[in-house]
Amino acid sequence: MDKSTIIGLVGAFTLVIGAILLQGELGLFLSLSAVTIVGGGVICSSIVNYSIQDVKGTFSLLAEILTSPQNDLRTDIELMNMFARKARRDGLLRLEDDVREVENNFLQNGLQLAVDGTEKDTLVTIMKDQLQSSRRNLNKGVDVLGSMAEYSPAFGMIGTVIGLILMLQNIQDPESLGAGLAVALLTTLYGTAFANMIFNPLAGKMEHLGEKQIIRNRMFMSAIVSIVDEENPRLMENKMLNYVSPEERSEYRE
Repeated sequence: MDKSTIIGLVGAFTLVIGAILLQGELGLFLSLSAVTIVGGGVICSSIVNYSIQDVKGTFSLLAEILTSPQNDLRTDIELMNMFARKARRDGLLRLEDDVREVENNFLQNGLQLAVDGTEKDTLVTIMKDQLQSSRRNLNKGVDVLGSMAEYSPAFGMIGTVIGLILMLQNIQDPESLGAGLAVALLTTLYGTAFANMIFNPLAGKMEHLGEKQIIRNRMFMSAIVSIVDEENPRLMENKMLNYVSPEERSEYRE
């Protein structure tokens, strides 16, 4: 899993829980009612706004992105350089065995199309359509998580109103008064915490890592087209370096 995500989430919850323990008991801040109102409300509203498939797909895509290994684009350039030299020397068909060993689905599909003799225009169209599909799925996932972040404080306020109503209806009963006040305050806390410690950060992380994957696949597409055109591997390499940061580009050339 992405290390920065783990560090950030664990760090945020550790700071909050640590601050609570310094001043009181953690049990005072645990409420099943508050979790039900905020968590259940956010999920149900998201399903209404989008669909069950969209919500499930968002979390599946998030898990896939977070658990994907972070590849060095310079290593990818060296791999494609090897493919290009082999194809130029022995022909595209010689890459057929190598294609089966490729882990990246986009690269594997693109190379397989090239090996199968697909026309260049058709090859480019198919790969562009795959990139657009990835972009649509990424944008939808980011939108779903962003909507969840917006819903969380709202359901926190709903829980606050429910708690205040319960408190006022039983204002003569001190025990009921305390329970209602606890729900009122904790749902606001949970709603704010869910939005700013979970949903918003995960939406940003999904967008960041997803964009990196799309850039990587665009680089692969550029390389595959160069291989099909039988361009000089050095020219292909220079095209791929356009997708690498200036610092990494300088290191690679050195």
